[in-house]
Amino acid sequence: MVLAILEVAHRRHWSGLGRVWVGAAYSGRMAASGMGGLVGELALSDASLSALLSDIRQALTQYGPVAASPEKSTTGSLTKELLGIEKRYPALLPIGFRPWLVQVQSVAEQRNAVVHAIGRDRCVDCGRSSTFEHKNKPIDRSEHRLRMLISDVDALLAQGIELAGELSDKLNELLLDEARRRARATGDPQFPPQINIAGGWHRCGSCTSNGQAETVIAAPPATAVLPPGTVQRLFGA
Repeated sequence: MVLAILEVAHRRHWSGLGRVWVGAAYSGRMAASGMGGLVGELALSDASLSALLSDIRQALTQYGPVAASPEKSTTGSLTKELLGIEKRYPALLPIGFRPWLVQVQSVAEQRNAVVHAIGRDRCVDCGRSSTFEHKNKPIDRSEHRLRMLISDVDALLAQGIELAGELSDKLNELLLDEARRRARATGDPQFPPQINIAGGWHRCGSCTSNGQAETVIAAPPATAVLPPGTVQRLFGA
């Protein structure tokens, strides 16, 4: 007998319905006031990308079949862990996830070299340098190079948010399957969490039409899975 699945529209008071979303509001390019100009802007964009990777990892370990491991914190370490997860569970991750991670890994390495580069001719008065190196290799820290890296990070963030949405759908289906199994076994209604990784965004007042900052969190609908025969008993069908 087919189970009845009841989708409840989102309401303001949602916490008792078993719905969960992972992640905060993401932003692509971010202002870098007081953080070293373009280098600071690059660091902030990379931080958003790292936060997305962390939320993807959390969703996989908390709501998927992946066993939890000590939490990583940097973009590079998170990318390496997620590449290992994709290798073990290729069917779970969206198409294009691995190529995206490979690009993220490459950009993370370039970002590290730029941010941690040492000025070889740093002025003792103003602190400026014109030549930089990282691990004994020359590093291009020109404005053009920095803007290109920021653009690359922002593009990967946008692509990653789309992939995170596809992953959310896959994980939500797994949660629904488990809820169906439990409903059959127990005869009780089930209220599986439904997640929406990266389902939020923020716009500052300069980027909105009314000059007021806004933050949006797009929560998925709450879902109840009813045992076989529940609808018939309720409505006499």
